[in-house]
Amino acid sequence: MNISIIGTGGIGSNLVRSIAPAISTGSLVESIGGVKLMLFDSDMVEEKNLRLGQRFDHGDLGLSKVEAIKRSILGFQGENLDIEAHEHDIRARSDIPDSDIVIVCVDNMAARNVVHSMAVPWLDLRCSGDGYIAIDHRVDGSVISSLSNDSGNSHSCQLEGWESGFIQAGFLAAAAHGYQWLISMMRKQSGHKAVLPEPRSTSVTFGTLGRLPVKEVV
Repeated sequence: MNISIIGTGGIGSNLVRSIAPAISTGSLVESIGGVKLMLFDSDMVEEKNLRLGQRFDHGDLGLSKVEAIKRSILGFQGENLDIEAHEHDIRARSDIPDSDIVIVCVDNMAARNVVHSMAVPWLDLRCSGDGYIAIDHRVDGSVISSLSNDSGNSHSCQLEGWESGFIQAGFLAAAAHGYQWLISMMRKQSGHKAVLPEPRSTSVTFGTLGRLPVKEVV
């Protein structure tokens, strides 16, 4: 099974570091013939990334994010898990190798739109402050369009004031959603019963803010 994760910043680095042990061994992974985990990001690790809760340390400074993350989980690579680091951004469908599942964690609308056009199960995770939005392939197309019409500029997951130490945890909540969604989707694709987390908007402080409408036929 080929799994692509696009973006290894706040959401993506925490998702990858958390999911690697779970998809490296066990009956589920063995039943699907193993996993190829493909990571995509062109950014380098900077000092500010460490402050923002991204899963890097001082020894990673100056490395590409995907290479740093790959190094951190390399101990889980083996017979059932192969890890690839791709130091480029996603701007066209040809930028992504054939995938069975795709999760986009990068704040770039071009990458999101590429993923939204794919005919495979996908998840689009976004966060701001202590909140996050989880959109997936089941969401009604008109809703996806309404959430995908901004200028395409990238923004920090953190709200203004993070420099003073007010770091909020929306990125961690989004990563947890991604973890649960990915395991459930792997189970569904391998023929097991599983329930996917619902597409929704959620705040760590205030709870679920709303559920996104899904297509009539899933």
